[in-house]
Amino acid sequence: MRKLMQWAKRWLAKLNPHPETWRGMGRALHYGGWLILVATGLTLMTGTSFGGWLGVTAIVGIMIASVVGIWWALGLIAKARPGFRFGLLLALTATVIMVLGLGVAGVVLYVSFVLGVLLLLGGGYASWRRLGWRWHNGTFLGLGAVGFVVLSGAFLVEGWQVEEDIHWQPMASPVLAVPNPGEPGSHTSKSYFYGPGHDPHRDEFGENVDLVSESVDGSKLLDGWEGAAGWARTRYWGVDAENLPVRGRARVPDGDGPYPIVLIVHGNHGMEDYSDDGYEYLTEHFASRGFIAVSVDENFLNSSLGDLLGGPNGGLEEESDARGWMLLQHLRQWRDWNEDAKHPFFGKVDLDRVVLIGHSRGGEAVSEAAVFNGLSAYPDDATLKFDFNFGLRGVIAIAPVDHQYHPRDRDTPMNDVSYLVIHGSHDGDVTAYAGFATYSRLKFDACGACFKAGFYLIGANHGQFNTGWGRYDMPAPRINFFNLEPIMNGDDQRAVAKVVFTAFLEATLNDDVRYRRFLAAPEQGHRFFPASARYLSHFRDATDVVLADFEEDADVATGSNPGVSLTADGLALWKEFEVPLKWRDTDTAAAMLGWHSEEAEAPTAWYRLGLPALETYGTTTLALSLAMSGVSPGDVDDYEPPESVDFTLKLEDSQGVEAALRLSSRRALLPNVEPRLYKLKALGGGERSELVFQRYRFALEEWVTVEPALDVAALTSLTLLFDETPSATIVIDDVVLSNAGF
Repeated sequence: MRKLMQWAKRWLAKLNPHPETWRGMGRALHYGGWLILVATGLTLMTGTSFGGWLGVTAIVGIMIASVVGIWWALGLIAKARPGFRFGLLLALTATVIMVLGLGVAGVVLYVSFVLGVLLLLGGGYASWRRLGWRWHNGTFLGLGAVGFVVLSGAFLVEGWQVEEDIHWQPMASPVLAVPNPGEPGSHTSKSYFYGPGHDPHRDEFGENVDLVSESVDGSKLLDGWEGAAGWARTRYWGVDAENLPVRGRARVPDGDGPYPIVLIVHGNHGMEDYSDDGYEYLTEHFASRGFIAVSVDENFLNSSLGDLLGGPNGGLEEESDARGWMLLQHLRQWRDWNEDAKHPFFGKVDLDRVVLIGHSRGGEAVSEAAVFNGLSAYPDDATLKFDFNFGLRGVIAIAPVDHQYHPRDRDTPMNDVSYLVIHGSHDGDVTAYAGFATYSRLKFDACGACFKAGFYLIGANHGQFNTGWGRYDMPAPRINFFNLEPIMNGDDQRAVAKVVFTAFLEATLNDDVRYRRFLAAPEQGHRFFPASARYLSHFRDATDVVLADFEEDADVATGSNPGVSLTADGLALWKEFEVPLKWRDTDTAAAMLGWHSEEAEAPTAWYRLGLPALETYGTTTLALSLAMSGVSPGDVDDYEPPESVDFTLKLEDSQGVEAALRLSSRRALLPNVEPRLYKLKALGGGERSELVFQRYRFALEEWVTVEPALDVAALTSLTLLFDETPSATIVIDDVVLSNAGF
């Protein structure tokens, strides 16, 4: 044992670097740490305000003081070389700051790699200079150089095309005879800028403003506009929470009107990098089709590096309610102009036909505005009275957040308004389909003309819906870890948005039922989209007769409509559950069904809805929402989800006559989208995929075509017969009967 210990000591002594090598590694850590720190700071502060410079400087100063303090403390308990010790702490701290926001595994991987490269380069170079060329220092230097090249290349290139597990083709469907909503209309229009007339940074909202509007007091809705961070915000904008500017870019069709009005509001972004001009492609297009369109300026509510002056929690807090309230203040201003006989917009605005569009935090803000529009007072402080009651027909949410604001500590309740949500699978900011939770909560109690639609655009990111935000969903340096190559072309992404948004406006503001039918099944107008467009869609109409949406109770044997029974046989998995997203639930329940047939002669599994006698049968459409799950059906070892799932949908009438259609007559059910947002999987952490439903619809007359003897006025059951794919797990929701065409 003594000899073994002596041998180990000799080898450890050989592995201990030469003093010059220690000094070289320390210098490399010093230089690398300062370089990373300065580069990160300069990147963050590009185009920022004086307050932002102060905030970053303060944080960097605190960080350096902390490093010095830790170095001094370590010096009391350790004999490590001071230069190396300080350099290691500096490089470690600077690198961690650079990668904040990545997953834990990504932070550990990246920091370890950077520190390893610096140690190899510094130690190898110093050892070579002091001791001459040796195989070991040459190897270290070479490995460090290779690592530096790999690191630089991976950091600087936008990304590379990866083979993602996304299998998609459009649903089979007849063509809907309707003009392309993405084509410009026949109206000419003029551009107007309005605001209080004072903006220290933009002349179009300052001395050159076209129309003067009022400022409003939003202090009761805003927390965080105080202290040093509030001082920096006020210093930049020249306004405070008690004097918020009602400011916007309007496109108004030529002519007498009255025209419906559409307000578009951005979400959170660096407040010094103005976001309101990023929707000009939409305002121009909407105005050409006879809608007044306004891009609302709420940059003064956005984040800034100056918020760092307030510490880790500096800046405005949960301000989505203020963002929504500001939209209603814009409508109030338009109402005043519309009623002023001396104003150019007198009688030109139809405030009984209004749609609000919001992006990101603005996507939640439009939901808050929809709620506030019908209230008499602010839910969290009733001393702030409301008297809005505009004719809000619909809300469009673009990649929205959800759950930031809770009126009376509850989820925002959505009722009796049409709703459209669009989200991109490659969203690097709001990575979960949060808007689907709002979609799920929306109820139709008194609005028979309302509907809700969802559009999940595969390959779309967060920012390209705004031309100013573009492909970069995160600021540098974090965006350098994202793989931007698989993201769809920005022009194509915005072209899809124009088609879907305009169809919604035509359906809600002009009551054009053809575009409502298009939103119910976008595959009917697939020709309107660019060739790169891939999507999943969902839809519910206020007039739908719900057979099963799994919200009513804990009994898996009962449906949502009285008389609907749920039975099954041969399933390996059957449960009802709250549908999850990547980092939260969707506020909706569904049924999970799994089957596994190991032998060819095994009985075919099935799931059956016993149907009650309803007067709505006949020329209606049967629709259901489906998604494939990666959950194993029962105790199946090494389960691999299939590339697609197909099964039979069988209807039976009271006389025992049966008719069957294949799911694949529309499109086989495909796996969930698994986007690869980061250049390396380990950098991102968390879930890569989530359940996103696809709505399948079948006119009842299609079953009659298969079996003319089927009496669709006397149906008794719908059976899902899992006779095609041997093993799979699916999720089913929203089994409904819709009006013909929906």
